[in-house]
Amino acid sequence: MNEWPEKFLHADRVHEPYPSITASRSTCTAQTAYAIQQAYVGLRNEPIAGYKAALTATQAQNALRTDEPIMGALFKHCEYKTTESIALKRAALLETEIGYRTAVSITAPVTEDHVLDLFTCCHPMIEIASPNLAGPINLVDLIATNSASYGFIVGQPCAINDIQLDELSVELHRGNEVLLSGKSAEVLNGQRSALVWLINETLKQGYAIEPGQIFMSGSIGGMAAAKPGIYRACFGSLKPIEFTITAA
Repeated sequence: MNEWPEKFLHADRVHEPYPSITASRSTCTAQTAYAIQQAYVGLRNEPIAGYKAALTATQAQNALRTDEPIMGALFKHCEYKTTESIALKRAALLETEIGYRTAVSITAPVTEDHVLDLFTCCHPMIEIASPNLAGPINLVDLIATNSASYGFIVGQPCAINDIQLDELSVELHRGNEVLLSGKSAEVLNGQRSALVWLINETLKQGYAIEPGQIFMSGSIGGMAAAKPGIYRACFGSLKPIEFTITAA
């Protein structure tokens, strides 16, 4: 399995789809895929901005024949600013999410009782996800290639105690069209539960959690194709995110 991180790195650098592990090794497990993911992330040798949960919706899990979410790393250089037009180099999907910024290093598993005490604030966020797989999407290849992590936008911070985390109504608009809508409580069993899962899974997979990192708890309302246009994402009492995608 040692050759796969190098293959993924090469594909990323030349803007080609990631080759498929499952096409040649049908017995590869999810845990082996996580070991490949961590090696690939390490081989990229880029600062990590935080971590993301994926497959948080039951429908998405059913499609990939799993009963739990997956996680991946976010790279600092993959953050897009709302002040710039975003020209994507490959097909991607947009997701509306809530992100949480760590206040401290986290080294041990956590529970819902005090999980919010570990964060300084929360942010409305846009994830720009791109599986970029050469073959059909499947659990092993998705995990191994860092769970479709590609880019993200961080909105204005808000004190966690100032909002009801599970009562946010979220919508994504392109022009006058509503692309996505949902409630923040729909992620797993609520935002706290999603954060606990993501923290504990991140530690389980051997990643370090440092102060100032972002944890994206999962997609709210599904996903939409990232097409050229002017977008506005509304997050209830949080400040909206406005951004533009242009043709590559």
